Amino acid sequence: MKKINKYLFLMLAFGVTACFVACGSDSDSEDEIKEVALSQNSMNLLLNEEEGHLSASPLVEGYSADDIVWTNSNPSVAEYDPTTGVVTAKEVGKTTLSARLKGRFVVSNCYVTVSYVKVTGLTLDKSEVNLKGMETATIVATILPENACYKEVTWTSSDPTLVKVVDGIIQANPNKDPTKTELAKSGTAVITATSVDQGFKAECVVNVGQFSGLNYPTYPDKQQW
Repeated sequence: MKKINKYLFLMLAFGVTACFVACGSDSDSEDEIKEVALSQNSMNLLLNEEEGHLSASPLVEGYSADDIVWTNSNPSVAEYDPTTGVVTAKEVGKTTLSARLKGRFVVSNCYVTVSYVKVTGLTLDKSEVNLKGMETATIVATILPENACYKEVTWTSSDPTLVKVVDGIIQANPNKDPTKTELAKSGTAVITATSVDQGFKAECVVNVGQFSGLNYPTYPDKQQW
């Protein structure tokens, strides 16, 4: 009797194990089932640079392309137009475009990654500027590379009371009242341009001369005109 019970126990254990193995195998095989074929399963896009193209076709008899249902896990990153097949990058990040057949639940995925061209440098068209009185000038900043995604630049002055800068336009003695005859300030200020992306910097030295009675400006540490 004990032997019979032992054999029954072993047979039961073997059956349970076989069931688990079979169930596991079935699950793995289901993961490999494809009901929709995608032209690609992953896509890398550059922001503001390019578009992607994705097409799909049903693998189940009796279904057409019109029976494909699309979902987008993160539309703020990339948009997909099923009618044209165009994938448009919107912002840096990742999203998953999923396709399935109407009334069915097997999904095919395309994983989309959106990145961008980073700033690698910043240059100015001038390294030094001489102004007098309340004169103005323009400094032009160039972001590198040319196809960098984010080209915003911030501007600062080491002495805003002597030289003011707004979007690269500089003015000497911005606070002086032009209707009054007192002498304008003289001195030196450093204008700094900084790229918003990656924080690259470039500088321009601005020398401001002071008008004398003969309207000849003098510059600090510079030879008088």
